[in-house]
Amino acid sequence: MNLANESHFFNHVGFEMIEAEDGAVTIVLDIDDKHMNRNDTLHGGVHATMLDNVLGAVLHHRTELPSTTVSLNVNYLAPVKKGRLTARATILQLGYKSATVEGVIADAEGTAIAKGTGTFKILRKG
Repeated sequence: MNLANESHFFNHVGFEMIEAEDGAVTIVLDIDDKHMNRNDTLHGGVHATMLDNVLGAVLHHRTELPSTTVSLNVNYLAPVKKGRLTARATILQLGYKSATVEGVIADAEGTAIAKGTGTFKILRKG
């Protein structure tokens, strides 16, 4: 699976998928000035976008079906100003029409800076 080829927005933000095997998906982001808010810390929208992407990616990797986000809950745990972020996700519940997925974003030292859960509608034909 090559998520980068499937989403122009994924590429625009600067995400990179570095792993997609055995149901595990990892997305990384090297923080740039364009990702910062007026406090010179990572903008909360970047956290949410990164989580939404990794949650959807792990679901797609597992089901090979398209899905859409129904709800996304983000908990902001710590500010970050620089470095490489890593996001990973796991599926908590997988039904026929919906799934619940959770993920975490960590900084370069491995400290969790945000956690999130999402509910996704699986877009099956028929």
